[in-house]
Amino acid sequence: MKLVCIWLIALAPSLAMECPSPPASPEEAIARFHELDKKAQVEFRRGEFSQAAEDFRQGACVAPENLRAYYQLFGVAVGAAAAGNFDQARQALEEADAQRPNYPLPLAMLVKVNLTSRDIDRVKESLRAAAERFPLDARLHSEFVKDLLHQQLPELALAEALRFEQSGDQDPEATITLAVIENNVGAFGDAIRHAISIEARSELQNEVRASGATIAGLGYENLGQLSEAAGHLKRAIEFAPTREESYLALARVYEKQQNAKAAVEILEQARTQIPNSPRLLLALGSSLVSAAQYPAAVKVLSELVQNPSGEPDAYLKLAEAYREMGEPGKATATLRMLAQRKPDYPMLHITIAQSMLAGDPADYRDALEELAQAEKTSPADYDVYYLRGKVYLDMGNPREAITALRHAIALRPAETGAYYQLGLAYRKSGQQSLAKEQFDRVEYLKSQPARP
Repeated sequence: MKLVCIWLIALAPSLAMECPSPPASPEEAIARFHELDKKAQVEFRRGEFSQAAEDFRQGACVAPENLRAYYQLFGVAVGAAAAGNFDQARQALEEADAQRPNYPLPLAMLVKVNLTSRDIDRVKESLRAAAERFPLDARLHSEFVKDLLHQQLPELALAEALRFEQSGDQDPEATITLAVIENNVGAFGDAIRHAISIEARSELQNEVRASGATIAGLGYENLGQLSEAAGHLKRAIEFAPTREESYLALARVYEKQQNAKAAVEILEQARTQIPNSPRLLLALGSSLVSAAQYPAAVKVLSELVQNPSGEPDAYLKLAEAYREMGEPGKATATLRMLAQRKPDYPMLHITIAQSMLAGDPADYRDALEELAQAEKTSPADYDVYYLRGKVYLDMGNPREAITALRHAIALRPAETGAYYQLGLAYRKSGQQSLAKEQFDRVEYLKSQPARP
């Protein structure tokens, strides 16, 4: 600590030289100090270190005499952080913390610096110190939650959220944040409890209550209590009828209840409130397919794929609708449109091959070409060799079918489909004993208990 003090004393003359002309009166100086202090703290939280450092330095120039050296430390610390010198930043903040141990700002800044430098051990050390010294500072722990979530540290964020709860503060935003974290980490019962506490507060704005109702619905959905989930999601829509997420969640719950008609109805209602949402159009098109309303699904999904910013998954659902309508050619053409737009879409060549094989007659030659393309990008994909084996078998080429199907079995030795097709291939090639072995293997695998 003595070395830090000596270093600061050596630095002080240069800091003083940077100060502008002082305000005309002490009152103006105090007002300017508070303005700069608030501005610098906001900038620091946003990660705007260079600007925050300058404002902390300027604040030190107009600070009361007893705080001047203290705010110079903040300027030094944030300036060092802006330059990537995190050790120097920590030194200055630790000295500031030692000077005013009852003030939480240095510790809060230490957490931010340690997060920025990705020094998780030091982050935990700073959080422990804050928990010991400021256990009831709700705002401090609420801000920690936001920073930790931003850095994708949900377990640490949950711990801070629980400290916020223990403070007894009733801040709605922080309570909702806590419920979101709990839902994300699997603490569904706690998430529901906190979310409902917000939903039930009639003095809050409807948008805030909608957030609580939505999280409660998601929590019940995760617990498999779908009726309860639907009830809360309906209330969320009543509170905030232009909020997309509540409609999507409620439609998903209806789909899980195998009530595609209700999913369609709620998404049609959503469309009147939010007419141009690609996510809603995709969900509506998917629900229309589930409800076997294929022409309506084609109309919605065609509108979506014509939009350059449309969802790629819409092509798959549109192709499915065409197949169900008995138009495999249009299904394949739709998938080829997706290939042109997004050639790296997962399993696309396999999906196109499956579509070609569903035609009447099946397009074996082009399906094999699609499977060859799939093999280039996914050489260990079971479906490539399984489908290839089926194609060769249908084409009357059992030898090639056997080679492909044995490769598929090597990739997934517990999958019954490839053994069955291999048995058919051996039978077609006149190898009856080998065919029987494969059929026996199918029966054996079916008799085994399902794997968890």
